[in-house]
Amino acid sequence: MRCLFPTLFLVLLTSQPILSYNYLVFCPLFAHSHHKFLAKIADTLTLAGHNVTFLVPVIVREYENIKYLEHTTDVVYIQPDEELEKIGEDADYSMFWKADFGIFSFVPAVQRFNKMFEQFSDNLRKDLSVLDKLKDRKFDAMIFEALAFCAHQNRVNFSQFPAIHDYLGIKAIFPSWSMTHMTELSKSIGEPASPSFVPTTVSPFGDQMTFQERLLNTIGDLSGFLLAPPAMRSYKYPHQVLDIEEIKSKAPFVFVNSNPFLDFPRPTLSKTIAIGGISVNVTQMREEKLSEEFDDILKKREKSVLISFGSILRSSEMPDEYKYTIVRVIKSLPDVTFIWKYETKDIKFAKNLPNLHFSKWVPQTALLADSRLTAFITHAGLGSVNELSYLGKPAILIPIFADQFRNAMMLARHNGSITLVRKDLGDFEKLKKSVDAILNDESYQINAKTLSHQLESQPFSPHDLLVKYAEYGARFGEIPSLDPYHRKMSFVSFFMIDIILFLSVILIGFVALLVFVVRLILRTILIRKLKIN
Repeated sequence: MRCLFPTLFLVLLTSQPILSYNYLVFCPLFAHSHHKFLAKIADTLTLAGHNVTFLVPVIVREYENIKYLEHTTDVVYIQPDEELEKIGEDADYSMFWKADFGIFSFVPAVQRFNKMFEQFSDNLRKDLSVLDKLKDRKFDAMIFEALAFCAHQNRVNFSQFPAIHDYLGIKAIFPSWSMTHMTELSKSIGEPASPSFVPTTVSPFGDQMTFQERLLNTIGDLSGFLLAPPAMRSYKYPHQVLDIEEIKSKAPFVFVNSNPFLDFPRPTLSKTIAIGGISVNVTQMREEKLSEEFDDILKKREKSVLISFGSILRSSEMPDEYKYTIVRVIKSLPDVTFIWKYETKDIKFAKNLPNLHFSKWVPQTALLADSRLTAFITHAGLGSVNELSYLGKPAILIPIFADQFRNAMMLARHNGSITLVRKDLGDFEKLKKSVDAILNDESYQINAKTLSHQLESQPFSPHDLLVKYAEYGARFGEIPSLDPYHRKMSFVSFFMIDIILFLSVILIGFVALLVFVVRLILRTILIRKLKIN
């Protein structure tokens, strides 16, 4: 016992005190992937020993009963009024099964997001009781998705929409993004985001672009100015307009769902923290047990393929032509088992196919982690791309809309996938050839496994990066030394147009003087020759 007390005293003396911070994670419930990303951030901070409040304005009730949180228990729901609920229900993404997605095709969706958050802010302004109850929790930091401008935003003109972090007196904010890259967020913190080699969020191009593609990517990059959200006013008297650019620029760090070992390489600032893959827990996925139903399905044949187009784009809403083509391909491969996530019971188009199994819900991560699943046919949603990348599954990617095109191009660089366009679902020969290749060409399997090993072996895990930087930001708040001065430079100064013009004038003057001197010398020599003659 005598030896024990000095040891305990030494441990207490040398140990560092563990600080627990109070975080508010603001997560409007309107889409599965966005909610899952923020829920994982909340759970990660909770597991690290911090106090996390998950503020959830319900917009789309479809997702209200889905369990996204596993460890965070302090959840505050804000129920919608009829108008807000209607805005959430009016979203119709089935149109993208029939119409080609272009850079400007997503404009109506962005406008709907603006209207949605505008309505929520208006509702909140009328009843501040929820926020008043949160004031006592004295939050050290707030994490939110940059898309949800009601958390922090303003723009140019005056409006009546307030900012939550300002009302609660939260000094440190962490804008985040559930996709790989947001040009507007990069620009607000002064991060280079040249459209010449950095694809925008919804760009269908990679980092190697032709002139026409760079032109379209640039136009898409500039379109952000046309879709600016409304101004935001403080809830507190005198209700001044909040400057969005200054607010976001003062964020200690921003969290983006990008992984440098998977995404396109691009220049970033020290305050941009890439936590791509934070929603993927490889160890947990490999420990998941399949139900007896799915286990029996995978036992039937040597090779198996999972087909899923996510939660927003429903397979049941795709054109019949695509369904029939997929069924023809499946019929032509009787030795391969296909599991198709299909949302309705209307499956008359695929009767009596012993190697095809429909299911309204599939345990996607458990299936991807199972060695008996050979390949994945998917829409290239970022969640699915991260999961199949970490688990080393070759895939056929068929992007339909939004960031899915960028995700498909991003993964294609690693040579473990095949990318098709939406219309290829109606081309039997092309679809059959792609499925044959992904099943039988070993190079796809090898390259997918290589990427998986690289992601698992990365020096710092996304979880560690999130916790360390979130703690650092909550402790010190704004870090002016990380704010680049070039953010305040004019267009002329930043691109050195004045320097180029100045040096050009000097060069032109020097060349002109040189020409004059040479001409003068030649003229003098010529005159002398004429005199001699």
